[in-house]
Amino acid sequence: MIRIDFKYILLLPLFFVGGISFAGVDLEPEDSTFVNISIAKRPISPSYRISEKPSIIDTVIPIPNISYPLLSRNMRTEISIDQIDPTKIKIIEKLEKLYPGYLRLGLGNYISPLGEFYYNSMRNRRMSYGVHLNHNSSFGNIKDYAPSTFDNTTARVFGEFFTKQFKIESEINYLNNGYHFYGIRDTTENQNLISRDSLRNRVQGIGYNVRFSNFARKDSATLLYTVKTDFNYFHEFDPHERILNAKNSNFGIGTEMAYQLRNNIYAADLDVRFNKYKFAGEGSDVLIADWHNDNNTIIHLRPSITSYGKKWKVLVGVDLNFDFLSDPIFVAIPHLEGKYSLFNDMFIPYAGIGGGLTQNTFQSLNRTNEFIVSEMDLMNTKELKFYGGIKGTLSKKLSFNLQVHSTTFTNMALFVNDTVWSDMYKFDVVYDKVTATGVNASISYQAAEKLKVDAIVAYNNYTTQTETHAWNLPEIDIKLRGSYNMFDKIYVKSDLTLLGGRKSPEGLFSTDVSDQDFDLGFVADANLSFEYRYNKRVSIFAEFNNLAAQKYFKWNRYRTQGFQFLGGATFSF
Repeated sequence: MIRIDFKYILLLPLFFVGGISFAGVDLEPEDSTFVNISIAKRPISPSYRISEKPSIIDTVIPIPNISYPLLSRNMRTEISIDQIDPTKIKIIEKLEKLYPGYLRLGLGNYISPLGEFYYNSMRNRRMSYGVHLNHNSSFGNIKDYAPSTFDNTTARVFGEFFTKQFKIESEINYLNNGYHFYGIRDTTENQNLISRDSLRNRVQGIGYNVRFSNFARKDSATLLYTVKTDFNYFHEFDPHERILNAKNSNFGIGTEMAYQLRNNIYAADLDVRFNKYKFAGEGSDVLIADWHNDNNTIIHLRPSITSYGKKWKVLVGVDLNFDFLSDPIFVAIPHLEGKYSLFNDMFIPYAGIGGGLTQNTFQSLNRTNEFIVSEMDLMNTKELKFYGGIKGTLSKKLSFNLQVHSTTFTNMALFVNDTVWSDMYKFDVVYDKVTATGVNASISYQAAEKLKVDAIVAYNNYTTQTETHAWNLPEIDIKLRGSYNMFDKIYVKSDLTLLGGRKSPEGLFSTDVSDQDFDLGFVADANLSFEYRYNKRVSIFAEFNNLAAQKYFKWNRYRTQGFQFLGGATFSF
């Protein structure tokens, strides 16, 4: 058996190639011949199988276990527990049940019935509407005076309607008030001269107002505007002498606009008011010189700019009025005001100039003093006021306001006893230039919804241009008011009014004039009321008015009733 080593087999190609290479080169002559014979041994080593099987050697390197000792240090600690007062929590429903109806009924001395009725819509995101009726009267008389009975009834229907961008507000109101000119002594002589029926008077009024406005979006600057209009018809009548009735129609239309740009608010108010007053006419026994068919128109424009800072506020504007009834027709009144906050609103000093033009109507004058005559001249009142003061909050419960001012009223309406249409038991309207210089102060204390106390003090020194005094205007006016809520069951309210320095025109008709003739006396009127709420639907109340039983003069020759009591109950349904 011949064994050939594998490595020698690999050398064969080399020899083959080498032979070819040498064969291609002619080194010797063609006839040369070489013969080389050699003897050699070429043994072949025996082969064998590897009996071991292949395997994978897995080598694991051990990881040393390293430990870190912890340093134990104990810190000394102390625990202190403060006493915490328990908190009272009132658990109520998320939305309490509402009752749309409310009725209040009462009766007092002087045979004085009282009735009040409300009916409102329930919760609604798109509208709110309701009706309110109120009646109070008295069938008692004041001793030694002419009949003083009266009745007063008011009614109004109101509603608000909402959309996503607009709001509409509207109201219709009605008034019916009957009373007597009782400012005359009830003597035999007066009864022979004046019949009780001639002292009766009744006025009625009906009106409406509508406002249309848009809403502001919080993420954009929007021009806010309101378009408004109103109308009121007011007249007095007597069943026996209708031709002498005074009539008054008042109409107004206007708009309010405001636009905010950064820290500035640009605003403008524009309105036009027209008033028509009529007295007597064809078929009456009144002299033509006393007839009235008067028109009164004013146009009011008030542009203003208000700038804000972190602690200050400044308003600059002007009140432009066109008064077609007066001379001059055009009236311009500046409007300036500045405020500055000190110590986080603890003290806020302020100063400014203001005023305006007020349209006097037969309705507004009659509601101020219902005992006026039917025939009068109407003039508008101009006001110019300089003021300054300081206000603020001394705590979360206590706030105050202190102001000094000097105010001039041109054509201010004052009331003087009449001798043309009555024997001084009616009042005529006179106009004068009045300047009031004084101080107004107020302080308020409120402890949540339990206790509220207010004190308001006003002192004014009046000077007149034509009249002897500023008739019936008080030099000192003090009001104290308070209310207390006890366990949401018992509600107590009280108020005290002090008036001093009022002047009476009685001295104008006296031959022997003294200072006492011009004094209307000091007024101290205290009132107290209680209400006990049995539950959310039923309550009872009691009111005590004029606790001092002082029969003071509200107007010259017109005494008020003495001590008055009124009691009743309320119902919700």
